[in-house]
Amino acid sequence: MTDIKLEKAINRMLHGLQETKQRLQHQQELRNWSEISIPISLKDVLMRFSKEDLSKIRQRLEISGASQLKKGDLADLLSAKIPAMLEQICRNMDFEQYSLVKEIVRKGGSIASPMIESRQISFFREYGIIFTGTYKGEKILVVPEEIVNSPFFQEDDEQVLSVCRRNSEWIKLTQGLLYYYGTVDIDELDNLLNRYFEVPIRLADYLKIIRQASSYYGIISNDSKGYSHKRVNNPDKVTQEQQKRQKLEFYPFSKDQLIKAGEPGYVERNDIYNQFVQFLTRNYEIPRKKADEIVEECVFMTNNDVCPNQVMQFLSKTLEFANIDDVRDCMDQAVIFMNNTRRWILKGYAPLELSSNKQQSLGTVPGQKENVVDFNTRRKIGRNDPCSCGSGKKFKVCCGR
Repeated sequence: MTDIKLEKAINRMLHGLQETKQRLQHQQELRNWSEISIPISLKDVLMRFSKEDLSKIRQRLEISGASQLKKGDLADLLSAKIPAMLEQICRNMDFEQYSLVKEIVRKGGSIASPMIESRQISFFREYGIIFTGTYKGEKILVVPEEIVNSPFFQEDDEQVLSVCRRNSEWIKLTQGLLYYYGTVDIDELDNLLNRYFEVPIRLADYLKIIRQASSYYGIISNDSKGYSHKRVNNPDKVTQEQQKRQKLEFYPFSKDQLIKAGEPGYVERNDIYNQFVQFLTRNYEIPRKKADEIVEECVFMTNNDVCPNQVMQFLSKTLEFANIDDVRDCMDQAVIFMNNTRRWILKGYAPLELSSNKQQSLGTVPGQKENVVDFNTRRKIGRNDPCSCGSGKKFKVCCGR
């Protein structure tokens, strides 16, 4: 097969996969927002789903001895079990999730649907507690009658509220740690988290909440080794680079810093970040929002350990350079930005924080031969000397790139 024919075949395959994905998404959207009546009983809403869907609820609730039941019998079992398990179910939620359930209950069992993603719909549905549908042309969230009328929801349970707040803190701290460190194995994550709590965390309880947060918020990904931020391209590489820096402790962020960084969509917009945004809006005909999106992408490219040339390739596809001077000016700004961006492989440090000579580092671009100063020994580091971060690499191919 010629290269052209192969390219066409690959394009046809990719187009077919994209069409299949879009078709499945459309079918799921139709199922999520099909017509529904209100009020509705738990049995009636469960019977709207397939046996496979009901089995997912049974598995999520850890109900054993029911795998062989037929659909109707399984729906009967879940209809009896779920109202009796409300406290247990809510203890697995964070404060945001629990507050949504309480709001729907307080309003009689249904509300106009807020912006909610498919994975969040699945989260609530697999607990058998919140369902979606369309009523009189409006998308709504529904809690069945048995749950609305349950004594459990007649007043706030302070113990449950306390657990939900604790779960929120666990989730945000973890998301914040992964925002700054990228990838952390389970043992190290346990060690890091216990720095921020007076009472040691019970790991099994914590991991259960984090697994659920992963499916609900979509910020955390996990594998057999540990957890990563969703923007990490190569967790193994991040881990390997961190392990090369055994003498370098993880940057000591405060609890408030981590909770702030754990909010969905958070990006650390420090002075250098804003300086880069201003440079782009001042020199190119793009609105500030677009410039911010470009710089945000540069944050994650830098964190994924791409070199300045790759960042420039990305920028050249987005910006229009009039001449070579434009390229040089943008390159200078990009290097300054990258030297001030916290990196996953540096355990949350920015390259400049590993050197005490800020002015020299700010002026360093690939190919220059200025020295920097080791932060601990105050000794000048040549570009061929071992990097002060402890990676074992030469400075010029590590923090001095």
